[in-house]
Amino acid sequence: MDKLKKIIEYGLYLLVFLLPWQTRLFLRPGILNRGYFEYGTISLYGTDILLILILLLFVVYKFSIFNPPTGRAGFQFSNKLQFSISKIWWIVGGIDLFIFISIFFAPDKILAVYHYILFLLGVGLFWLITSVKYDKAKFIWSLTAGIFLQACLGIWQFLTQSTFAFKWLGLAEHPAANYSSVIETIGGGRWLRAYGGLDNPNILGGVLVVAILLLFCHSELAPVATGAGEESRLDRISRDPSSRKFSGLRMTLILFTIYCLLFTTLFFTFSRAAWLGLAIGLAAILILAIIKKDFFAQKSVLKIILIGALVFFIFGNIYSDLLSTRLSDETRLEIKSNTERIESFSDAKNIIKKHWLFGVGIGNYTLALSQEKPGLPFYLYQPTHNVFLLIWSEIGIFGLAFFLLFLLSTFYYLLSNLKKEISIEAYSYLAIIIALLVIFQFDHWWWSLHFGVLFFWMSLGLLYTVKELQ
Repeated sequence: MDKLKKIIEYGLYLLVFLLPWQTRLFLRPGILNRGYFEYGTISLYGTDILLILILLLFVVYKFSIFNPPTGRAGFQFSNKLQFSISKIWWIVGGIDLFIFISIFFAPDKILAVYHYILFLLGVGLFWLITSVKYDKAKFIWSLTAGIFLQACLGIWQFLTQSTFAFKWLGLAEHPAANYSSVIETIGGGRWLRAYGGLDNPNILGGVLVVAILLLFCHSELAPVATGAGEESRLDRISRDPSSRKFSGLRMTLILFTIYCLLFTTLFFTFSRAAWLGLAIGLAAILILAIIKKDFFAQKSVLKIILIGALVFFIFGNIYSDLLSTRLSDETRLEIKSNTERIESFSDAKNIIKKHWLFGVGIGNYTLALSQEKPGLPFYLYQPTHNVFLLIWSEIGIFGLAFFLLFLLSTFYYLLSNLKKEISIEAYSYLAIIIALLVIFQFDHWWWSLHFGVLFFWMSLGLLYTVKELQ
């Protein structure tokens, strides 16, 4: 059984490393008004196969007759955390119930079932992260390595203003002249924003925000509490004979380089929601650290803020015309973007008025919108740019209530943890949930797209393991 445990553990590391890559098999391409329709497409992703395999192996391990009755396959949670997880599963069950009910109200029931299965996969990933025994540092660095590659690709895309398609890595071409996310300057120039291997620059921006905040609490830049007082992870590494070859200066330079690259890519996404989410998340850490008079946390977060400010200052000056365009509403595309966003809120409210109780069916918002507003070009049918409005539209008021309860319970758990025990991890994880709440106000991909659903449940799963950090 030890071998099976290792397979599950390293399978999980591989999964989070591969998660950003969108390799998939199209089972039913979506077509709407003679154009390709992503939100009506049914696909089987490579990460789905890996996730299902890991889930099956974990079920076999957890319920195997060879597993000792007193053994546990997961973390040795405290009684408080066991109680928190128990409550959360009741709330997740409530979300599941109203997603299932919404299927019967969906115009496309096959599409609704597909999104329901996707939800179950996300919950399965949440279960794995909160139950499987693994080294969390390896988990975070595996995830960071995958995102690091996306960041490198995003920087190359912006600097060369080009992309390429490669089906085996799930990469699509995004020509600046055709239906891509670009910045159009006053002079008429079109600048392609950084996509990485994801479907939209805003998705890459949100991923980078979570990566920066996760790396903050797991990096050697952050102090950790020990029985002998506060010390840095660099000190602990220097005492580990297997890691002595990494000097403190070398490790600091490596981390500084990673942060610079992540912040650079975040700038090149020009995702205002991601910028705002990260700024508010880091500000929350700093304010809480000041309130608790935690000088180590203050010093750590100020380092991250300084690196980010330096990167944004340098590239903000180099690309000042793009930055000013993105922060204003004077150019054609920015006006169009803001107008469409506001109109999408209005569309969602109209759908909610008619389907407020049980929604239009999970994954069926854009189809319902096409019935409300027929005859538009296919690319104008987009989910409303607000996670909460989208959830209400698709699974009804009770589904939204359970989703909000899930987020609020997570926030309360992290806040109560921080009140009783000063922890860099608690600061960082609280900043993540705050950043997500901000980004949810301006984007939909966390609920509407395959990667977003899995990434959301992975992120929330990590927040419930805050006490188990090594």
